[in-house]
Amino acid sequence: MLQRRGALTPGLLLILFGAWLLAQNLGVPLPGLDMLWPALPLLFGLGLLLQFFLGGRKDEGLVFSGVAAALVGAFFFEFTLGRLRWGDMDRYWPVFVLIGGLAFLAQWLVNPAQRGLLIPAGLGLLVGLVAITFTLNLASPALIQQVTKLWPLALIVLGLSLLASYFFRENPPR
Repeated sequence: MLQRRGALTPGLLLILFGAWLLAQNLGVPLPGLDMLWPALPLLFGLGLLLQFFLGGRKDEGLVFSGVAAALVGAFFFEFTLGRLRWGDMDRYWPVFVLIGGLAFLAQWLVNPAQRGLLIPAGLGLLVGLVAITFTLNLASPALIQQVTKLWPLALIVLGLSLLASYFFRENPPR
């Protein structure tokens, strides 16, 4: 049964790609592959998520990969459909960090017992949001200047919280 499920994603992708090629050969006016290529990671990601849910929700890694691939495909569609410009990618790079944070968060949501996933999820979301605020000039120059001076305080607070969790946990180290 597991081998049958492994054929689900590639099978669906082949059917969709074949249908697109057939429609194109029959003269149906369709957008070109230069606009549709983001559908590949998008559909691959959705296929991985489908495989997770149909497979008894056993492999949480499929959720991380599925969410990440689907979101990357959706993001690239914004460029190929003309909503965003490729020349502005240097401003939008934090979206990839946000996608990583969201993928870790989704993986944690399907298995909340893995609390360690909240660390990369939170870091990805925090770094991505702060970075995109700067790259898209959503913050005032004065605020950006203050943050660039004081950001090491975040490292100090993180270090203090790690020390506190070490010294004040219920089972002290032996």
